[in-house]
Amino acid sequence: MCAYRSTATFEERGIRPPPWNSATVGESDLKFIHLRDGEDTGLLQYVRSGGIAFPHIMVPDQLQIRGVAKLSTNEPVGGVSALHVVGDQSEQDSVVLQNKEADEPNSALSTMVSHALWLWNAKQNIAELITRAQTRSLLAAESWLPTPLAHAVFGQVPGTAAAAEADAIEAREAEGQKNMLAKTDGPVSCVAWHPHRSLLAISHRATDCVFVYDLVNDTWCSNVLQNAYMQGITSMAWQPNCGYTLAVGCTTGVCLWNIVPAASSDSADVLKAPGLGGGQISAWMSLLSFPELSGTCRYPSQLPTSDKVSFHRSASSVSALSFSNSGQWLVAGHQMHGHLTVWDVALGTATPLKRSGSTSRSATLQVGMSPNDRYLISTHANGQLRLWETENWTSRVWSDFNANVTRFTWSPDSRSVYFAVADSADIYALALYKAPSSLDAQVTHVTTFTAHAAAVSEDADSERVRVGGSIKYLALDPRGQRLVVSFDDDSTSGDISLLAVYLVNNDALFRAGGDSSALMPLGYVRGPNWGKQHRLEQDVALEPKPDKSTKKKRVRVGTPTPSWFGFSPNFEPGALLTVVWANGKISLLPLLYATKLTRA
Repeated sequence: MCAYRSTATFEERGIRPPPWNSATVGESDLKFIHLRDGEDTGLLQYVRSGGIAFPHIMVPDQLQIRGVAKLSTNEPVGGVSALHVVGDQSEQDSVVLQNKEADEPNSALSTMVSHALWLWNAKQNIAELITRAQTRSLLAAESWLPTPLAHAVFGQVPGTAAAAEADAIEAREAEGQKNMLAKTDGPVSCVAWHPHRSLLAISHRATDCVFVYDLVNDTWCSNVLQNAYMQGITSMAWQPNCGYTLAVGCTTGVCLWNIVPAASSDSADVLKAPGLGGGQISAWMSLLSFPELSGTCRYPSQLPTSDKVSFHRSASSVSALSFSNSGQWLVAGHQMHGHLTVWDVALGTATPLKRSGSTSRSATLQVGMSPNDRYLISTHANGQLRLWETENWTSRVWSDFNANVTRFTWSPDSRSVYFAVADSADIYALALYKAPSSLDAQVTHVTTFTAHAAAVSEDADSERVRVGGSIKYLALDPRGQRLVVSFDDDSTSGDISLLAVYLVNNDALFRAGGDSSALMPLGYVRGPNWGKQHRLEQDVALEPKPDKSTKKKRVRVGTPTPSWFGFSPNFEPGALLTVVWANGKISLLPLLYATKLTRA
C-alpha cells in the first residue's frame, strides 16, 4: 500500500464549519450557502448565481398501511413466486370476487374439467404432496413425543412446533433490531434513485413498504409497494434500461417489482413516456429465492417441482444489491455467508460466486458494479475487499485492513474506487492501472480527515464546533468531482451532523510519484434542525414540586445526523446531493459547478 503526502486539511485551509442554527441549501462558485432563516442575505446571493431550492421530503416515523397480511411462520418461503397487484382496495376486492365466481362449478362439464386439472396438478406436484404428508406425520408424532426429544429428532422441520418457535424468535429479534435502528437512524431504511428519471424509491423501516417520489412533479406516487414476503428491507436498486423495474433486497430474498404507470388521457402527452407521479399504477412482484449454492437456479415459478424445497428464510437473506449499468445482471450479497449470487434477469438464471466464506462472519456488506460493467467490488464482514472481473469472473482480494471496509464508491471512469475503513479517519483509493479485465490494482492512502475544533466565524467570541472523527460513509457524484463523507459516533468524533465535501481530481491517482491533490477540502454541509418537537435526548431537571421531588423529561438538542446520502444520477447543472436525516427529512442539495462529463 502506497501513500500520498497530504499538504492541506480543512483546518489549514481555513474552512469554517457552519453554526448549529443554520442549514445548508447548496453550493455555488465553490462556496457553500448556509442560511439561518428566510431573511438571510446569503439567499439572495444563492439565487443570483442560479441556485435551485428544493423542498424537503418528509417521511413520518409511523404509518398505517392497510391491505397486507403478515407472512405465516409455517408457510415455506423458498419456492414461492408471489403476486401482488398495487391499486385501490375496492378494485382488489372486485378481482377476488370475480375469481371466486369463475371457480364455481356451474355445470357437469366444468366439474369434469376441474377434476382433470386437479389430477394433472397432483401429478406435477407429487413431490410437494409427499412432503406435506411427511410434515403431517411429523406433527402427529410431535404431539405425543416429549418436547426436547421432538426438537432433537425433528429440528427445524417446516410446519413443526420447533420451526415455528425458531421463526418466532427470529421475528422478535428482527423486530427489536428494527426498532433500535428506527430510534438511531430514523424511519427511512433505504433509498434508490432511478438511473434515467427523477424518481426516488424510499423504503419505510417500520412498515417494510416502498414509496416512490416524483421530483419533477413534486408529488408522491399514489400507490405503495408492499407484500407479505417483503420483510426486513436492506437494499434497493432500479434496473437500468428497463422502464420501471425495482429490486428490493430483504430477509426472504430479492423482491423484483415490475411497475406499469397509468396511460395518460391527455393527447398532448401521447408521445411522452408515462411517469409514476400522481396517477394510479399497476405492479407485480417476483420473489427471487436462493435455495442452494450449487449449480444454477431459476425463478421459483420456473423451477421443477422436485427443486421446490422449503428452506429457512435466513438462508436467502440479502444484505446488498447492485445492477450492472446495462441492466443485464443483478448481483446480490447475503447476510448469512460471503458468497455472491449473479442473476441474469432476462433469462431468469442465477450463478453463485463462492469465494469469501460460508458463515455469517464473512457476510457481504456492500456490492457495486463498475460503470463500464467490467468489474465488481464486494466487501465482507471478515475485513475483505474483493475485486472481480466480469469476463471470466476471477477475483483478487485485499484483507490487510485493521477493520471492515464500511463504504466504497466507484469513479465514473471505472479506474478507481474510493473507500473508508471502520474506526479510521483515512480515505483510501483502489487504483486500476491496466485495461479491463486486468486485476492489476493497488490500494493507496489518499488523505486523512484530522479532527479539530474550529470557530464558525472570525469573531473572537464566536462559538467553536468540533468536527471530524472516524469516517462512516462516503459518496462520489456521477461526474467524479465531489466526494462527500460523514462521521461515526465514537470517542474521537465531534459534531457528527456535519458532512465534509472534497473537491476530486481523480487523474492525480495515476501520476508518477503520487500527488497530494487527489482530494482537496471544499466545505461542510449541515442539515435541518430537529425543530421544537424533536431534540437529542438529554436529562433536564424541572422545577421541584412542594414535596421536593424532581421529575425528568427527555429533550433533544442539536441537529439530526445523516443516516444515508448519495447523488442523483441525472442533474445537468452539477450534482444533486440527497441526504436522509435521522428525523425523517430528506434534503436535496444542488452542488453547482462547471460540468465536464467523464466518459467510462
